[in-house]
Amino acid sequence: MCMSMNTLERLALDFDEADRIRKAMRASGVGVQDLARHLDVNRNTVGNWINGHIQPSVQSLYAIAAVTGVPFQWLKTGTLPLEWLAEGVVRPEGFEPPTF
Repeated sequence: MCMSMNTLERLALDFDEADRIRKAMRASGVGVQDLARHLDVNRNTVGNWINGHIQPSVQSLYAIAAVTGVPFQWLKTGTLPLEWLAEGVVRPEGFEPPTF
């Protein structure tokens, strides 16, 4: 089955909040235990966030963004801040724009 470019773009960019938290953790090298310690929560709470069982509060998302170094806006909505979309901006590994 051959998919159109639009379908591929939607699949590649359609991450939910749990996916984005996992990606931020992976890109920054922060593990579940590390994140739990930084946010002063139980590691099971972090596990529930990254498995999509519960959603973190806005305050927790701000803290996750600070610990992992990714923009809060991206964690919350999946869209990058305008300054990240500018040409020549160096993004953390794993957050490069798609090159279809």
